[in-house]
Amino acid sequence: MLTVFFYGRWQFYCSVLFLVVIARYFKPFWLVLLGFIFAIFSVQVHYCLFYKPIDEKGTNSQLVSVRGVFDKQLGRDYYQVQFTQVGDSSIAWFRTVRANVSIPSLPHSPAIGASFSASAKLKPYRSRVNFDSFNSELYAFTRHVQFKGKLIDLVVSSEASLNSSQLYREWLWQRIGHFKLGWLYYTLLSGDKSHTDYEDKLIMQRLGLSHMLAISGLHVGIVYGLFFYISKLLVFLISFCFKTCEQRKDINALYAVFGLFVAGLYVSLSGFGVSALRALVMLAVLVAAYLYAWRVVNYRTLLFALCTVLLLDPFSLLNPGLYFSFIAVYAIFTIANLRTSRINNSGIIIKLLVLQVLLGVILAPLSSFYFYGVSLGAVITNLIFIPLLTFLILPVLLLMLACLYFNLNTIWYYAFDHLVNWVLRVCTELLASSGWLETLPFDWPFLIAFYLSLMLGIHFVLWRWIAVMPLLISVGHSYLKPSIEWQVDVFDVGHGTSVLVSHKTQALLYDLGAKYFNSFSLFERVVQPYILKHQLRLFHVVLSHSDQDHIGGIKELIRFSGYSPLQAFHNLQSNSQCRIRTVTMGKLTIESLWPLQMMNSDNNTSCVIRITDGKFSVLLPGDIEQAAERRLVELYGQELRSDILLVPHHGSKTSSGDAFIQAVDPHIAIISRSFYSMWHLPHDSVVGRYKHRNVKLLDTAHEGHIRIRFSHSSISIESARKSRAYWFL
Repeated sequence: MLTVFFYGRWQFYCSVLFLVVIARYFKPFWLVLLGFIFAIFSVQVHYCLFYKPIDEKGTNSQLVSVRGVFDKQLGRDYYQVQFTQVGDSSIAWFRTVRANVSIPSLPHSPAIGASFSASAKLKPYRSRVNFDSFNSELYAFTRHVQFKGKLIDLVVSSEASLNSSQLYREWLWQRIGHFKLGWLYYTLLSGDKSHTDYEDKLIMQRLGLSHMLAISGLHVGIVYGLFFYISKLLVFLISFCFKTCEQRKDINALYAVFGLFVAGLYVSLSGFGVSALRALVMLAVLVAAYLYAWRVVNYRTLLFALCTVLLLDPFSLLNPGLYFSFIAVYAIFTIANLRTSRINNSGIIIKLLVLQVLLGVILAPLSSFYFYGVSLGAVITNLIFIPLLTFLILPVLLLMLACLYFNLNTIWYYAFDHLVNWVLRVCTELLASSGWLETLPFDWPFLIAFYLSLMLGIHFVLWRWIAVMPLLISVGHSYLKPSIEWQVDVFDVGHGTSVLVSHKTQALLYDLGAKYFNSFSLFERVVQPYILKHQLRLFHVVLSHSDQDHIGGIKELIRFSGYSPLQAFHNLQSNSQCRIRTVTMGKLTIESLWPLQMMNSDNNTSCVIRITDGKFSVLLPGDIEQAAERRLVELYGQELRSDILLVPHHGSKTSSGDAFIQAVDPHIAIISRSFYSMWHLPHDSVVGRYKHRNVKLLDTAHEGHIRIRFSHSSISIESARKSRAYWFL
């Protein structure tokens, strides 16, 4: 884990040094040190063989010839492709190199699996990175997506070549996609979530049923058990028909092996997900233990499965499913070992209820960390759906699969579909909204401290007091941090601006970012989720000017909060210049300084606001240019002085004049822009002017989301990219 997350950082080197010193004095730690060295070797080998970006000089926005196959369709004229050749470099057979590409003027959609050749304009994959938001770059890395770009002069072959898994999934969706819950059946039978809408995923998450959307140990166990007893039934029927009732050998081993084979086939068709692979390895260990009469220890079986999964791909540590899967099974083993007579003597319903409650408590911090909430209704829904999945849904789906294969179309398919859909709809209406508890984001060290304390408390009975140490250290570290009075978040919205100023639960939003293709609103995708996750109330909204990279999400804003946040500065209108006035928000004073007069451009009439707590201050000037800057200096002079300055007009050479920078005299200046800027911002002359005055420049293109926190006596700055400084990215 240290090698995947912290390679090349102080945590990694300190851990190595600690292990070397301990192993020098305690010989048993030599095995731990050797294991750590092997882990480093394994991570490096996997990275170099499977993940390292290909070294191709022509892949930086230059035309390069490519060959490959179509992997999946991401949208209209937008595809994910897998390359077999880039430029003069052929991709090794064991490597996967993908790209997300647009194909302009495409007459018809190419078939998935079809091979192609084309000229391509490619850029290394890069996306926006914000705190408490989905990390697209990390996801792209795990999916081997190395490039974004555009295909030109495309030549598509007439035939599509699909592997067995793709053929199975295509055949399956054609057969069951028309059912009301076709997306759920397809996911249960294939492990592929591509046909599951975001809304359906959200409902399953809020019901505590997300584990049903991944091939987990429950699914693998059901398949194994079904085919174990099916094979047993077949042997019994054959022996009965041929009157060979005498059984001289124990053939239970054959049933076990057959069940394992079918379970392995099921896992392979589902694409060897982390949870499925963990379950298959554990099942194989148990079958081997039965065949060879080994004594099995639950925790060791789980540890063996974890080592196997990480040996096959150490970067599976980046998959949240790994933590949910292994911690859930670990929790089940732990709960099963409890020696509480009252529970042991109770009925099966009480035992299942206790299991679900304890499992929910143990997984709650993990759910809160990844999903910013906990499903309170999970206890009820799992008591309903786990038996339903075990005894009805999955067995019937496997029977349906066989019937569909032999083209046996019967009415009971639809009766089954209506029944399951009715149960899911009832649970959704009763529990999807009221059964979900929103939680505030927190840092990963708290998560580590919780599970480390849990493990110490379980396995070190004689020194159980040690268990509280990680939590005490974590809480103590949090307590010693300076108290945060207010905060400024400069979001990474590419070329555009969106800044959130918050004090306790009150917030002011300055600009909304852009909106692309009339559908992709950065306010809706980035800013709004952040406001909701941090449980903030949007008191004021300031729209600097009418450029679309600043107010692109205006419709989404009004749908989210109505017009009331526009009252103070825009008189409840979304298309007016801001009013000159001063308002307070808690201990903060918010003053609009400009525009006081009409000028020759929309940029120069940008709303300029200054926020201060009496000690620290922030100046947000929109896209003003040097003509407006000079008027501001004439009108306000030293009153413009601020600690933090949002660089005007994204670092354009028409802004950030010497007189303006001197009047503001910022300690830190922040440029909000995209990494691949067609306007080549920031301009070198602008950067030079800030450096000449020893102003620290921060850039969202390199830093991502920038978070500035103000305490009584200090300013602290965090950036999303540096806080997630994965060495492999």
